[in-house]
Amino acid sequence: MIIIESLDYGKTFKLIRLSKIYDQSKVSIGVLHQTSYSKFELGKIEITTKKFVELLHNIEMSFEEFEFIHHSYDYSLRDDIIYKFSNLKFIDETLLIEIISTSETYLEKKEDRYIRDILNSSKGLYVLKKEKDFKKASFYAERVWKRLQQSDTWYLSDIRLVNSILFLFPIDTAIFIAQFAISQLDKYKKYDNYKKLILPFKYNLVHLLLKETYLEEAYKLNEELIEDFKEEKTYVQIALCYLRKGLIQDKLVIQNKENYIESAESIAIMFNDRSLQKQLENEKLYLKELLKL
Repeated sequence: MIIIESLDYGKTFKLIRLSKIYDQSKVSIGVLHQTSYSKFELGKIEITTKKFVELLHNIEMSFEEFEFIHHSYDYSLRDDIIYKFSNLKFIDETLLIEIISTSETYLEKKEDRYIRDILNSSKGLYVLKKEKDFKKASFYAERVWKRLQQSDTWYLSDIRLVNSILFLFPIDTAIFIAQFAISQLDKYKKYDNYKKLILPFKYNLVHLLLKETYLEEAYKLNEELIEDFKEEKTYVQIALCYLRKGLIQDKLVIQNKENYIESAESIAIMFNDRSLQKQLENEKLYLKELLKL
């Protein structure tokens, strides 16, 4: 039985209850006797995780939101590390240094497998960016992969983690990881953030397939992505997928009335997005060299 230490959580529950203008009977109904709930708010008793979750339901709140409020509308140190790593854009050296430093500080006080994985992943990304040493970067990624490959089921934390370090693996391993992650995400189709989770993997898998010159497979998956991104109304990703489509068509000599490379560039111009224009230029040069166009 897992027990929730109620000393601080009870205080937060009381603040939320009062702000919602709920009395104790409203929050405790069907979960705890009102007297026991009162003692929980005062930090005099501990309650089981099951009852804690039921109380959260009664105040219409997720555990994530409760934790955020509990830490004065901020993340706990652990959650802050996870949040920053999950929202890492490209390979941001400054942010990686911060994540590495904070993770090391956290792990000095408490061992945590997931934070350890984030630390190794961050070190791998930093080495790749700073030293351009793929072998050394892969060493850190392999530490994470050693754990993950022992499991036949991955959960969202595993999937988010491995997507961040996909390009630190040898190409055949990276393709396998991406395909396996996509298959694991099939269970989450009804999950609120399903699209936000699976689309980055599909996008990265297209890149990996192109590197191995699996052009037909890359083209087919890229077509799916274009439709997905249209539904999401994300113009940056649509433009990048259009660019890929146009270059693959040039390589496979597929005739089409629409010039998708020009369409990609037009999207960037239409939104006056200079960052996207630069990204398209770099991607175009990279893919032309990769596809030997």
